[in-house]
Formats: sequence, C-alpha cells, structure tokens
Amino acid sequence: MNLRRTIVWVASVGIGLLSTIGIILLFGTTLDKFSFTNALLVFLSTGSIIFIWLDYIFRTQYLRS
Repeated sequence: MNLRRTIVWVASVGIGLLSTIGIILLFGTTLDKFSFTNALLVFLSTGSIIFIWLDYIFRTQYLRS
C-alpha cells in the first residue's frame, strides 16, 4: 500500500510540474509574464486532477480516509 501511495504522490507532482511547463511553453510566455501565482495554480489544479484519478485507479483510498 505504501508503494502505491508513493507512486500516486510522485506521479501527480511530476505530471503537475510537466503540465505547467508545457502550458507556459504552449502559450509562448515566460514565468515573469505569466506570474508565479498563475503557474502555481496550474500546477495545483493539474496535479490534483491526476492525484484524484490515480487514487481511484490504484485504490489507495486517500480520499475516503
């Protein structure tokens, strides 16, 4: 169970980071123009969505406890 929970955390943080970098590059902007707060919001939102789905797929039951 601990391995599955670790996978959920690491994957959601990694995908959140990659999607934030991808979105910033996709729109052709920089972190100065996009602002750190907006980048943090993108990171948290995409990471949260991945976390919820991985919790469901791996049945770690984070959201039930």
